[in-house]
Amino acid sequence: MTDTTQNETNEVASAEGLKIEWSYSGKALRAQCFLFILLSLLLIGGGVYATCADWFGTYYLTAWYSITGLLLLFWGYHYTVYFYRVWTIRYRLTERHLYCYRGLFTHTCDSMELIHIDDTRLVRTLFDRLFNGGVGSLVIFCAADKTDSKLVLSGIDNPKEVYEKIDSLRTELRAKRSILTSGG
Repeated sequence: MTDTTQNETNEVASAEGLKIEWSYSGKALRAQCFLFILLSLLLIGGGVYATCADWFGTYYLTAWYSITGLLLLFWGYHYTVYFYRVWTIRYRLTERHLYCYRGLFTHTCDSMELIHIDDTRLVRTLFDRLFNGGVGSLVIFCAADKTDSKLVLSGIDNPKEVYEKIDSLRTELRAKRSILTSGG
């Protein structure tokens, strides 16, 4: 984030009372990493087999350059996605709002008032539980939001803890509002 964006978010957090702040967890991409390792091994194994069987003939160097290029593309893509997500996706929960910051060149901030959250869903796939170290996603629904009624927070480490924190703050805020509006 730029210094200006960081200063603005710090001001908002100090005004509302920061509860918790977290970022995209790199563990969320472990399953993709395992897939790329498997594809790499298959490409290299296939190349070795084809070379031993003399399928490439005199073009074996061209074939190995192509295999190396594919491997570089796979791993370049993986690390680009990894660093982009880890460095640019941030989440912040205050007493009244949930913020989602994204972007490297264009910064986007999605916010949602906790009192307007209708429902939350915790999603942990089999890959998340087995390979990704328990990382998960939260889907937050808000009918009052006209631009986007669903906010997806992905790559969250300890998603159950974050889910319970959002739910407890939402319940607490609604209880305060009902006391204030009922004449208390």
